[in-house]
Amino acid sequence: MIRTRAGAVLAAGLALLLSGCSQATSAPADAPPEKASITVTGLPIVDTAPLYLAQQEGLFKAQGLDVTIRTLPSSNQSLPGLADGSVDIAGGGNYVTFFGAQARKDADLRVVAEGALASPGLDQVVTRPNSGIDAPEQLAGRTIAVNTPPPNIQTLTLGRVLAARGVDPDSVKYVTMPFPQAVAALKAGTLDAAWLVEPFVTQAESDFGALPLIDPTSGPTGTFPLDGYFTTARFAEQYPATVRAFRRAISQASEMAADDQRVTGILPTYTTVSPTTAGIITLPDYPTTVQPARLQRVLDLMAQSGMLGQRLDATTLVTQ
Repeated sequence: MIRTRAGAVLAAGLALLLSGCSQATSAPADAPPEKASITVTGLPIVDTAPLYLAQQEGLFKAQGLDVTIRTLPSSNQSLPGLADGSVDIAGGGNYVTFFGAQARKDADLRVVAEGALASPGLDQVVTRPNSGIDAPEQLAGRTIAVNTPPPNIQTLTLGRVLAARGVDPDSVKYVTMPFPQAVAALKAGTLDAAWLVEPFVTQAESDFGALPLIDPTSGPTGTFPLDGYFTTARFAEQYPATVRAFRRAISQASEMAADDQRVTGILPTYTTVSPTTAGIITLPDYPTTVQPARLQRVLDLMAQSGMLGQRLDATTLVTQ
């Protein structure tokens, strides 16, 4: 298993201490959750490993929470549930989709915790052997599968990396399909390429010899923030102690996830990856604190890419 660490634990711990000292909310910091039973969505990818670790290790219970996890194929499917209240927190929410909904005023969202940061090899645009596509420049005019409707974190990062290589991002065509279906379509030869995240990169490589063509989170998008845990502004205002309790549990689980074996052990319980494959996949970095400056990097690139109708300030989008 390969992992590249982007953050230092000591620095993260200091940031957590400082943020805890500066937070001011209507409820005491040690208040019990106002709503103990909550529903949280997750995704069958490595990014959300801390969510499932927190459940397995009793971290939510230790914070007074009874968490029900609903695993969905893609994070955009959490938005209707957030809107109607059937989902309290969405895990693995890809930032571009959720920030886009915020900018369009389709939803009023807040970031509860960060999910994953890209590491080298975690995300790959892959093609099948003998596809005739041997270089990223040949993606122009080709169709690439992405997991959520564009624009999303996938199209944002790949567009930036392709532009750096002199390829017009608008020349690429995208089709939306869940990761497992994208792998199957690529294997069947009905798709030119697929933007995959682990464990699907390694599964495709093992299944039919898929070939990595370009890392979309490299160079100008290296260590890029990929996804996080979102709730609505209404929920955050009504249940501030619940939000803080959830964040504490996820932070503890993210610290645990610094141990590769913890992630290796939990992956087969919520994904289709085998224990053997889990041992060789690439893992992301799991931040233990929310850093608005890091999230602003996503918002700024979205603005530069024409994905935002108005500028958003990350500091106003983080729960206290």
